[in-house]
Amino acid sequence: MGTKDRISDGETALHCLNRRSFLKLGGIGTAIPFASLPAGFAHGIPLAEAQPAESRKAALPAIPQCADLASDRLVHHFRDYFNPPQAQNELGFLRPHKSVSAITAIAFPPYTCCGVPDPAITDSLITCELFLDGQILANYPPPAGEVAYTWYPHKILRDTRVAGLLFTTETFMPSKQRVAAQSIVVKNESTEKRNFTLSFNLRAGVSVTHPWRVRAETDNRITPDASRGCLIFESRKGQAVSVQGISPRPARIEQGRMLVHELSLGPGASQTLHYINAVDSSAEAALATYDLLQGRFRDLAKEQEQGFNGLLRSAFTPGNADFSGHLPQLHTNNPLLWKLYYTGFAGLLFCRRVSPDSAYGPTYITCTRASTTSWIWDTMLTSLSLALLDPAALRSLLDVWLRLDMHQTVATDYLTGQGAGLPWGYAVNDMGILRCAHAYLRVTGDFAWLDKMVDGKPVIERLLEHALYWKKLVKGSDGLADYGDLRNLLEVVSTYEHKVAAMNAGNVYGMRFVASLLERRGDSGQAAQLRSEAKDLAARINRVLYVEGKGWWKAGQPDGTYTEVRHCYDLLTIFDTMLEDLTESQKKEMSDFFWRELYTPLWMHALSPWDVDATWDVRADHSWLGAYIAWPSMTAKGLYKVDPSARVAAWVKGLARTANQGPYAQAHIVESVFPPEKGGAIKSPLEKPYDNDWAVVAGGSYTDLVIDSVFGADLTLFDGIRVQSRLADFDPEARLSQLSYQRKRYNITKQSVVPGE
Repeated sequence: MGTKDRISDGETALHCLNRRSFLKLGGIGTAIPFASLPAGFAHGIPLAEAQPAESRKAALPAIPQCADLASDRLVHHFRDYFNPPQAQNELGFLRPHKSVSAITAIAFPPYTCCGVPDPAITDSLITCELFLDGQILANYPPPAGEVAYTWYPHKILRDTRVAGLLFTTETFMPSKQRVAAQSIVVKNESTEKRNFTLSFNLRAGVSVTHPWRVRAETDNRITPDASRGCLIFESRKGQAVSVQGISPRPARIEQGRMLVHELSLGPGASQTLHYINAVDSSAEAALATYDLLQGRFRDLAKEQEQGFNGLLRSAFTPGNADFSGHLPQLHTNNPLLWKLYYTGFAGLLFCRRVSPDSAYGPTYITCTRASTTSWIWDTMLTSLSLALLDPAALRSLLDVWLRLDMHQTVATDYLTGQGAGLPWGYAVNDMGILRCAHAYLRVTGDFAWLDKMVDGKPVIERLLEHALYWKKLVKGSDGLADYGDLRNLLEVVSTYEHKVAAMNAGNVYGMRFVASLLERRGDSGQAAQLRSEAKDLAARINRVLYVEGKGWWKAGQPDGTYTEVRHCYDLLTIFDTMLEDLTESQKKEMSDFFWRELYTPLWMHALSPWDVDATWDVRADHSWLGAYIAWPSMTAKGLYKVDPSARVAAWVKGLARTANQGPYAQAHIVESVFPPEKGGAIKSPLEKPYDNDWAVVAGGSYTDLVIDSVFGADLTLFDGIRVQSRLADFDPEARLSQLSYQRKRYNITKQSVVPGE
């Protein structure tokens, strides 16, 4: 059967799908094996006809519910490199271990549970692991060890079969509580009565949190409470307690922390058990929470789903009580466009924290492994969506960043309000602060903020300082800023150091942005000076660092030599920051470089596989192995400016299929290395050497992509909303409603911008 025949069959089948099945498929392409794609599509030529047919019939929800955002069912063995889905609430997160019930890396700042022992002698501690008749489940004969995972915004479902028993778990974190909860159902699928023991191995390592890492103490005091069927873990170094237990109560507690249940199940019968892990500052408080939630466990899951559905409604509703803003509603019947937009939002929601211990109120962390920190670089990449959804939270971050010296650190910690992370500043921090300020101002129109005093200077002066900081870094006669070694830059590309094109291009953008603010305030002289310097700097970048005829850029070294680096970050940043300074031949060469060396149908290479530094490191976010979460979305934004829309859209539709795994990961791995997962590029495993988190805040860049590139809505600082639509390649009838722009709301279509209700 040919490809066209397969697509026709799939198109017919799609018309029979209900809405939920339709959303989960994301287009029939998720059902077509990668090997069946046309050769041209798989080897760098994104032919429009190679894209699967997309239904034009089903209505997709403009305000999603939890079930709409669910991942596909992902099945993996214990031995697989795989990044299990994570759970979160407003106060923290947890990570499932590779099993049907075990959890690890629980963070409720300022408390942690089951983190990495300090000193680190192993990975994170594991709790609630199941043993059947005294043996860990994964060690039973096949199919034991194989677990199915499904992520929802409010929970994780897992199931596995072991020795004729079906185990199903539902893991969640009740809203606004420092609690991990899990229901465990075991069903006898055999035709005979089964008598067996089911044991739960509990650990905690509960501690007061390290400023930005999930750490564990290995010497917790453990006290059993037989009347409740729980264990009380207490820190010896601080006020931190974890109370963990199972209901119904176990028959006995063995070896200090193994809760043993004696079960007898007839054919087809099942037993449900409830696990609670309550974390607090004292045993009394944790026990009170434990008793309360075990007593009403059956209501918890229902309340959890209702609460999250309410939060989803708020996120797309003007004047809601949960966010300081809202995102526009997307009205479309194209599942791939829908996936891009709402999965991007799911990443933002996953990183949202509303903690009473926050020094600057509601905020958005960057990732869960740095569980209290917001990194400027990642926040910058989703700043449009953040400015729409929660402008007050974005402004709070900006106020902190402008107060601190962010040239000496990479992030800020919401517990202390101070710098955290690596003891140096990322080179991108100046551009990142300016990008976030730009997004905040153009969305809100809050230009009065520019006069707010920050440590004795108004915000506008602080922004000017960031726009000109690069001058302090100029070394040599070429007039370019030297941004230091790889630690300040991409970390895993050894040749991308010192005078790099992208960071210098960010200074071109920064000066022009601040110039537009100054001119509006009547300072046309300084504005003109900044624009003149920006033009001169752009010319120097082009003259000194561009590799003529190749499409990539060089990095200037302290000894006066230059190293060619075939990395996507120069390409995507220069398209974003100084497109007007490129010649037509440069634009074409840069585009050709992407399609020839970086493109894959479902994702992209961050570093070209032809680059000599490909052997240095294979951490998937910046190496040839794959790409960081926002590099595809940012690259697509740039390509839309220089390439035919249909060509870019054909690739973007492949990116949308990656959303079938839940929120986009810190990195995904190209399909030529790891087989695709449910039609999309697989999430990078957490294990070394791949070493990437399950989700990060910059997943919101895909929501940005839909708004400012597919819809082509340019929310300008002073000149209204301009539209250059690329909707024809997805859904020409799609529209955005209730888009907030400078205190008014608008509806965006392919043809127009009209006032909303």
